[in-house]
Amino acid sequence: MESLSPRPVAEALAWLMPYISRYSTLPTGAYAHAVYNAKPAAGDPVRKHALEQMELLLADRASRLGYGRQQIETLGKQLRSRPVIQTGPHCHLIFEPDAFYTHIFSALGLRAHNDGWYVSYSVSNVKFRQGGKIGPGLLRLGDKIVNVFGLSRSKMDPYSICGRHSPKRFALTTSEKMTGADHLVEQLQRILPKGDFPSAADAIKTANQSLWRQFFASDLQLLQIDDMDVGELVAQHLRDPSSWLSSTLFGAGSFAKRVLAHLESFNRGQWRGWAKTTTDFFWHLSGGRIVPMRLSDGVFLNAEGSFSAPCAPAALVRSLNEGEIIPSLFLSFLVMSILPGLRALGGSRQIIYYPIMRNALLSTLSEFPAPANRSLAASLGSDEEPGMWGHRTISPDHAIDPFSLISQNGSSCFEQLIDCYGEMRLSEAWGRLPAFTGDPLWQTLCERLAKGRAFEDRPIWLAGAQHSVVPPQLDI
Repeated sequence: MESLSPRPVAEALAWLMPYISRYSTLPTGAYAHAVYNAKPAAGDPVRKHALEQMELLLADRASRLGYGRQQIETLGKQLRSRPVIQTGPHCHLIFEPDAFYTHIFSALGLRAHNDGWYVSYSVSNVKFRQGGKIGPGLLRLGDKIVNVFGLSRSKMDPYSICGRHSPKRFALTTSEKMTGADHLVEQLQRILPKGDFPSAADAIKTANQSLWRQFFASDLQLLQIDDMDVGELVAQHLRDPSSWLSSTLFGAGSFAKRVLAHLESFNRGQWRGWAKTTTDFFWHLSGGRIVPMRLSDGVFLNAEGSFSAPCAPAALVRSLNEGEIIPSLFLSFLVMSILPGLRALGGSRQIIYYPIMRNALLSTLSEFPAPANRSLAASLGSDEEPGMWGHRTISPDHAIDPFSLISQNGSSCFEQLIDCYGEMRLSEAWGRLPAFTGDPLWQTLCERLAKGRAFEDRPIWLAGAQHSVVPPQLDI
């Protein structure tokens, strides 16, 4: 299947997310301001509790990084007044282009509101290599691809970077011929933290904190969390017997199974493939590999049948504490975004699967009309743009890697790029939309729209807005 041209993708984006039409010809800074201009969720006890748990987790992680009480109080105030979390980039070193240009975009939005904390969730249950020469275990420096942790392919392909089966350290090795880019490798090696880390994800998070302070926005405090942190957030919920996760989602009854059924229903319809239920609420983590789990008769079982965990709060907390299980993508978004009311910023697939997740939850809540569920559903239904496009919104065509840019132009380079892209028209900043144009799911979606074929499930992301089946014609 040949790649799409950018225009049909841009028009499909505007059809799915009408706000794109308003901002495509405006400066990217104006769009970033709107993206970070989130409003607190409507009052509801379940969501208030979830926001409190999120604040506790972030405060703990900030404290571990050495931030003081006043700084952490500012973090809490920002989270309550403008609840936004960047959830697009995976757990990459900060100079990886897929992450780097998203950090520029987030810095634009945060500065527009004079906010001081940059909160980002980085998926860490991904493998070191994600096809070809990309992934958290690989990094382009100049004209060469560097092996970040010096691992052989057999030690990269089957394993997730969150696995703690063996310590990791930064190695920056390459099998390519020596070139003029070697000084970049040497320079980065000098500034990366030394020593062993429990996992590659821990190493990346630690390095990013140091690199951010040295090369990036000094007025923004970076706080990155990953799947192990979200596992602790889930455990916080489950330790409280009165929490919604304990009493409803994983309590007695069939709520959990009905959520899964609603999620799976999308895989049989027009949105097949967008929100696949690869695992049920948790992954089994063993020997550095993640294995899907299925919920059957009140028990989570891994695919091999070698591990099981009862679907009960106390048992799940034990397995989370012991690192045997980590949350699925749905459960992660539930506790860090959907329930606490944080606007989730995402990329090419998230802007579709995130509304599907919310729809599955709302559909299940309607089947269990207890007072707490009705209140929660009403609050969720009043959210304004709970998810927005905020990853890969800046996609430059040039091939210069970010570390080369920084090393050649100094620490002020990031500031200059913020100013440059902030003034650039959004439709120019998003370039040729490479993450969309080569994606088979987006190709199918655009073909359906081009043929004028109706999408019966359209209201799940249009939030009540009236739109025709035909996408708008953008002036791009």
